[in-house]
Amino acid sequence: METVRKIPLRLTLIFVFFAVLFGGCATTFTPPPPFNDVALRERAVSVTKDGIRVSAAVPSVEESQAIFGVDLDKKTIQPLWLEIENNSIHRWWLLPTGLDSEYFSPLEVSFGFHKKFSRKANLAIDEHIEALGFPLRIDSGSKVSGFVYTNQDTGLKVVNVDLLGNKRAKNFAMLVPTPGQEVANEKVQKLLERIAGSQTTPVEDESQLRMLLEQLPCCTSSKDGKQGEPLNFVLIGEIDEVFPALVRRNYRYKKVSPQFLFGRPQDISARKRDRWVPAQPHVMRIWLTSIRFRSKPVWVGQVSTPLGGRFVRTETSQTSVPIDPDVDEARNDLIQDMVYSQFLTKLGFVKGVGRVMASQPRTTPSGSKYHTDGLRSVSLFEHSSVSLSEIEFFDWERLIDHHRQQFGEQ
Repeated sequence: METVRKIPLRLTLIFVFFAVLFGGCATTFTPPPPFNDVALRERAVSVTKDGIRVSAAVPSVEESQAIFGVDLDKKTIQPLWLEIENNSIHRWWLLPTGLDSEYFSPLEVSFGFHKKFSRKANLAIDEHIEALGFPLRIDSGSKVSGFVYTNQDTGLKVVNVDLLGNKRAKNFAMLVPTPGQEVANEKVQKLLERIAGSQTTPVEDESQLRMLLEQLPCCTSSKDGKQGEPLNFVLIGEIDEVFPALVRRNYRYKKVSPQFLFGRPQDISARKRDRWVPAQPHVMRIWLTSIRFRSKPVWVGQVSTPLGGRFVRTETSQTSVPIDPDVDEARNDLIQDMVYSQFLTKLGFVKGVGRVMASQPRTTPSGSKYHTDGLRSVSLFEHSSVSLSEIEFFDWERLIDHHRQQFGEQ
């Protein structure tokens, strides 16, 4: 009778382990059917300027999975569909950094979905994701479309398209609704309606503007009317001028605890996005005023930083962490951000809350203390790009004079 050789138990377990390992990881990837952009085209937001039409739309999570065959939402990647029709005589290049300074390259996206020991499947994912990407070059007379892989934004997405040509540049800004974020989309829609329908105080003269800005309330308040943090900045510009400037410097919408002005909580709140590296945790609250300077809306706001800065993490509010008492630091940093946004055309300062010495700080309803030189910055924006050397200044308060007073200099 033939003897059956027994395989040692240890060797059997090794065989089983590798069978499970290689069998479980040998994942295939079948590319989805060809992408049909009809649904995105129907709801796309478009802007046309100088013979160039730019259209943008954000797919829903379900649409994204059907298009890409992988769950980009799971990795907080938000694909943005762009179509650029170039009827100008020039060739243009898209600068995706203008859309998101931390955007993902196509192969970076596909790498996030690679499987071990699945080379064929990984190559298929690479080819599919890369084929759907926006090709960046837009020749004269051409129409180019595709996706730019951005970080996930909540609510309305501010799309800032920068095109670069030979000794020329173009900028297109638009507000694009995000599917599944109806509450935030509705809030911005109400803000747009307020801009269009509110009673306004038209101003043409800079001296009159200065007077009205200095007559604005000094501070925010709590819901019961107690004086809060100082209103320390003013932004002047259309929503598609101001918001792209903030986005270019990595500010994004963020829900924060309410403070009150004009009998209502802030219209917009924002913080710098904290994704791959810790961002400066400035918290910004903005209100639309009734003032219109040369037809442009005027916004007033408050910006401050949690005490401890990047060493303290706060998610939705500042109520548990006091603010840094030097509120001028956050204001001055915001000014620098706006300068580097290249949308700022004019800058100045007006009197605000008045000087508050560090030796005699004021206390907010939340228990925070602050000191300040008492000024609020005023930033005027335009659609076109502005270099640092082209920025002009309002001939109003001089920051250096107030610094001398603050530190007792002559």
